Order: sequence, then structure tokens, then C-alpha cells
Amino acid sequence: MIKNIVVEVNERTDLGKNASRRHRRAGDVPGVVYGLGRPPVSVAVGTRKIEQVLGLETGKNTIFTLALAGQDRSRAVMIKALQRDPVTERLTHVDFIRVDLEREVTVKVPIRLVGVAEGVKNEGGIMEFVHRQVEVSCLPGDIPEHIDVDVTALHVNQHLAVKDLTVPAKVAIVDDPESIVCVVAVPKEEEAPVVEEAAAATAAEPEVIKKGKEAGEAADAKDSKDSKDSKDSKEAKKG
Repeated sequence: MIKNIVVEVNERTDLGKNASRRHRRAGDVPGVVYGLGRPPVSVAVGTRKIEQVLGLETGKNTIFTLALAGQDRSRAVMIKALQRDPVTERLTHVDFIRVDLEREVTVKVPIRLVGVAEGVKNEGGIMEFVHRQVEVSCLPGDIPEHIDVDVTALHVNQHLAVKDLTVPAKVAIVDDPESIVCVVAVPKEEEAPVVEEAAAATAAEPEVIKKGKEAGEAADAKDSKDSKDSKDSKEAKKG
């Protein structure tokens, strides 16, 4: 999607880690512009400007103008790749790719589920969103912001695949047409809580103890009887 946005960048001649750190401290993010068979150009661009572009609904698919400060040079570009600090999430590097508005590009476009599936609404199913974006090929000016798919007619155990998506006439889907986009699944049976198993085991313990005690008492009584019988037998023989 082409936007009427101009982002000014400074050409960067001081390369290396130390130079990159200086740019970040100044509120800029180092980057590089490449593509279309031309040499890459190292640049520094305001972090806030890039975050504003990423905040648009078109996100990384936004086509905008990159202009070199102090020079009469500008180029339509897209954001090709980003790097962020794993702790602070701040941008640490950005790659721009030059775009020829007359050449097709291949990009990933988000899929949006529209409506509430019948299987979820009335049949106790759960919607599983498996394929959240789809790769398409088209001219830069024809890149859709998103692709909507109506899921209201889906029942339990039914799904929609990439081949079921409807895209504009000038857009071609690149992904496998059989890839599942979403499915209304049957909820898994919940396992019995562990606490119930523990309670059942605890309830069984007194019974086991009781039986053990009774068995012990019976054994003692038998030993006592056997001892008495033996004693009586000896006394009878003496008499």
C-alpha cells in the first residue's frame, strides 16, 4: 500500500559498532537501503519516524518515500527487516528495500477473521487461528492492507483453507492453497483435578490402616492361641 509519507534519512559514513551506538544515543537507528541491483547505502534515520510507519495498519508493507537529507535523491521503499533489543524492544537496526512501482513484489499480508463461527456460538467449539498471514504477489500499489475471511458458517470440525480466501483480481496468492487458515475444534476433555486424586488417596489411607491393624490383631490372637494350646498339651502329657 503506497502512502504519501516522506521519511528523511542521513547518509552514514561512520560505520562500525561504536558509530551505531552514537546514532542510537542520539535517537536515530542505523540502517541500510538496498535492492534493484544498485549498491547499498548506509543511513541513519529517526527511530520515531520508523515506529510511526510500523504503527500504520499496513505496517512493514507500507510503501513510502525515503529522502536523503541535503541531496536531491529519494526512492520508494519498504521496510524489509528489523532488529530490536531483546530487553528494551528498542529498534537497533532497520533494512529498507528499494521498490519499483512497475514490478511485482512478494509480501505477507495479515488475515482477519470476520464474524463468530456457528460451531463456536452454539456448538461449544473453539476457534483455532492457524494461518494468520498469507504470502501474495502483486504490484506495490495493489498490496492489500489485510484479507478478510467470513467464518460465521463454520460448524465444529470444519475449517477454511488458503484456497477459500478471496483476494482482489490483481493479487495472486503464493502460499500452499491447502494450508489451513482456521478450524473450529472440539474442546479437549478436561483432566480430573489432581486435588481430587489426592483426596481420594487420603480417604483410602484409614481403610488400609484399619485393615492392617485388624490383620495384625488377628495374627497376635492366633499366636497367643497357639502358645496356649502348646502349653496345655505339655501339661496334659505330664499328668
